[in-house]
Amino acid sequence: MFGRKRSREDFEAEIQSHLELEAEDLHVEGLTNEEAKLKARRQFGNVQAARERFYLRGRTVWLETLLRDFRFGLRSLRQSPGVAFTAIVTLALGVGANTAVFSVMNAVLLRSLPVADPGRLVYLRTTQPPKGSGTIDTTETFSYPVYDALRKQGRGLSPVIAYVPLSTSKIAVRYETQPEEAEGDMVSGSFFSGLGVKLIRGRGFNEQDETDHATIAVISYNYWTRRFARSSDVLGRTIYVHGVPVTIVGITGQGFEGVEASGSTDFWIPLQNRAELNAWGNPPEEGKLYQQNPTWWCMRLIARLARGVTRTQAVAELQSTFQAAAYMGIRNPDPAEQRPVLSLVDAKSFPGYEDEYGKPLKVMMAMVGLILMIALSNVAMLLIARNATRQREFSVRLALGAGRRALFLQLLTESALLVVAGGLLAWLFALASTRALGAWAHIESSLAPDRSVLLFTLGLLVLAAITFGLAPMRMVLSAGPGLALKTSSATSNTDAGRSRGSKAVVTMQMALCVVLLVGGGLLVRTLLNLKNTPLGFSTEGLVVFGVNPRINSLPEGVAFYRDLQNRLRVLPGIESVTLMAERIGTGWSDNGDMKVDGKLPEVPSGGSRTVRSNVVGPDFFRTLRVPILAGRDFADSDTANSPHVGIINEQFANRFLPNVNPLGHVISPDGVNFPMTIIGVVKDHKYRSITEDPIPMAWYMYAQIPVIGGMHAELRVHGDPLAILPAAQKVLLSIDPDLPLIRPMTQRDQYDQTISRQLMFARLAEFFGVLAIVLVATGLYGTIAYRVNTRTAEIGVRMALGARRGQLVWMVLRDTFLLTAIGVAAGAPLAMIVGSGLGSSLYGVKPLDGVTYLLAVLGLAMVALAATAVPARRAASVDPLKALRAE
Repeated sequence: MFGRKRSREDFEAEIQSHLELEAEDLHVEGLTNEEAKLKARRQFGNVQAARERFYLRGRTVWLETLLRDFRFGLRSLRQSPGVAFTAIVTLALGVGANTAVFSVMNAVLLRSLPVADPGRLVYLRTTQPPKGSGTIDTTETFSYPVYDALRKQGRGLSPVIAYVPLSTSKIAVRYETQPEEAEGDMVSGSFFSGLGVKLIRGRGFNEQDETDHATIAVISYNYWTRRFARSSDVLGRTIYVHGVPVTIVGITGQGFEGVEASGSTDFWIPLQNRAELNAWGNPPEEGKLYQQNPTWWCMRLIARLARGVTRTQAVAELQSTFQAAAYMGIRNPDPAEQRPVLSLVDAKSFPGYEDEYGKPLKVMMAMVGLILMIALSNVAMLLIARNATRQREFSVRLALGAGRRALFLQLLTESALLVVAGGLLAWLFALASTRALGAWAHIESSLAPDRSVLLFTLGLLVLAAITFGLAPMRMVLSAGPGLALKTSSATSNTDAGRSRGSKAVVTMQMALCVVLLVGGGLLVRTLLNLKNTPLGFSTEGLVVFGVNPRINSLPEGVAFYRDLQNRLRVLPGIESVTLMAERIGTGWSDNGDMKVDGKLPEVPSGGSRTVRSNVVGPDFFRTLRVPILAGRDFADSDTANSPHVGIINEQFANRFLPNVNPLGHVISPDGVNFPMTIIGVVKDHKYRSITEDPIPMAWYMYAQIPVIGGMHAELRVHGDPLAILPAAQKVLLSIDPDLPLIRPMTQRDQYDQTISRQLMFARLAEFFGVLAIVLVATGLYGTIAYRVNTRTAEIGVRMALGARRGQLVWMVLRDTFLLTAIGVAAGAPLAMIVGSGLGSSLYGVKPLDGVTYLLAVLGLAMVALAATAVPARRAASVDPLKALRAE
């Protein structure tokens, strides 16, 4: 690198001396001078190559060779821009689709929480709470006495961390004069320190903050960016959470959005003991907050395993403490009662999503892998066809002394250029796709690709580069240097044109396309079935939003909602207005046993007496346009001082009051002495989601229920329902400046969120199916067009001997139909496997649906026919004289 032992002139003299000595020896053996010199040069080999090796000896040869190959590759790709553009776009679609789906699967199923040492974090779970307890989630929530006992126990888990949402959705937050909705959690003092969350500014919480119920907050990086534009002086500012002033003391690092998959948490405050900030936004039950109510299992728990302790050991240490704490303040357990059992599960970014998204996402990953195979094979065939026209170039290079290694490195460099350009485009495509997938699935947490996804993408690109470099090598090297002496380029392409490899690749693509079309067809038909499922009422013109006012008593709450309803009714374009405690179409419901005429009804063996209930306002069923089969709707005259009334659905009447007139009978929730007279029976309709089956339901009038809190307003509007929201916001601000509209949307959009998983997979499948069709059509067209081009001379001879145009068209189409038939036969069994894997995501269609398979086969046949039409027409229009003259 820093010098050579011999000069260039010395090396030239040495070569010349060697050649002269060798020629003299040969002359002595009897050869003439000319023959001796010529044979000496042949025995020595390529003199110019020796000079190059000497010149490059000791230098960074690989770098100079790489730069030379890079410049040559760029010139080569510029000579065929259409091929380069097609290859880059095809690669970007294939790799980008894989990156996007893997990014979602990584975030939902694989990614750990973005905290220190996430491998030791675990979620606490239980089999069920004690009988008589109320719960938010049967297996995932705990009472305050359980949390307090476990955190003081100190063995196995250190620390035990509690968190509880301030609302079932979002809560009212005001900064300065503008109210808005935000998502917030109450957390224990060890939340940030125990999780190991990095704060970029300020501080987190401590045990004293929890004990004192300090009115301070830590906000997320995203909320700091969105609400405060990353203001440098945000610390110390005051925000009003449900009317309570809270001081900002810290900002979390970018990437931490909480420990729940339901959404992106905007802020955290220490555990509170205020009625305005009760758990889940519920009003205190019997005047007791969540901390004083041992029967309410509402807190979620996460913990860090102590060092050297396994999950099994930790559970064994804590089981007895947990079971004793579970009954604190309740009662002694019955001897026959099954005690709740504690368990631990790994803490992930999306807890609980494994069951819902796990199998479908893995099937989607397999399907998008098929897309990648089609894309890679397409690009490989494209490069093979392109390099087939360069065989004479490669032959000349071989004849001039180029080694096979040099040719491979040149092809690898050209493929690397395509892969780098395609990879950059694929990454941009993946970023946009993950945002779209998150929106389709209504996942507010970030699905953005991380380091694992980047490594996955780089692995795909390296695989693609090697594949594209190796694919043309056999063809490039098969002719050898002797091809340079031939004059006909067509001769060099004959063997390649008749290669069976391209047929095998096209057949494989056909089979994979069948799989994708069947999978996509099943999911699209599922989506159509869901979209067309009757809800039992009209969603057209319905808009809904939440209201969470500060209410301290039942009369105050009734007065607030009566005033709100009256103000909304007089807005222009309003047809009717009603209220409800549980927003329909959210997946939430209040379930329990119901007494009929003072006793629990008898049910058949194996039946259920569970009744779903909701608290609503006047004109509820008229606003929804749910048919009333008997009796009447709730009215403004149903007040706390009037007889208490209820309404039931058909299922309730048929199961608990069969063959009798249900009107006038009395119902009452089990465990609560609150009798209501049935005044109406309504038609069964969808309540929680589009896919649910109807069960017995009962509705109560909000003005007569002893507990009242946040509710949702349902408005039926003439025209665009969303256009009424600004006027509704003004109404709320005129009542209370701290109140925003919480999660305003159309009622149809609310129900569509219950099929977000099916919607996401159906849209993915649609995209995969269309992409597969485009890629297969492109590959088939290129293959057939290339074969027709290389058989020009043969076609000319056939036409000269009397072949008709129709025969030539059929000759081309016959190959296509044969490849299609083989591809369908090979793809059908794979499609059945994919269909069975998607079984849990299907609705109203079976995995072996014959119509879907038939449509997939017909679609593939039409695509094959369309892709072959142009080459077939070109073959039929060949002029035999020009074809023979060209040869």
